[in-house]
Amino acid sequence: MQREHADWIVGHLRVHGPMTTREIIEALSAEGRPIQAHILSRALRKSPFVTCIDKIVVDGQQQSIWAFQIDED
Repeated sequence: MQREHADWIVGHLRVHGPMTTREIIEALSAEGRPIQAHILSRALRKSPFVTCIDKIVVDGQQQSIWAFQIDED
């Protein structure tokens, strides 16, 4: 089940990204999916297709911006 949720996050970024961490959490909530920090972290940091492309400050908090990318070497 955790893998399914992580795959959903990666797939959502592929279609709707780039997105901030906060936007990803909002998307999970809107879909009625569980918001679990370890699954979110695994999907964003361990996937070979997701990369942090920037960091911004939103409401005084730093937010990472995540994007789906495929290396074209």
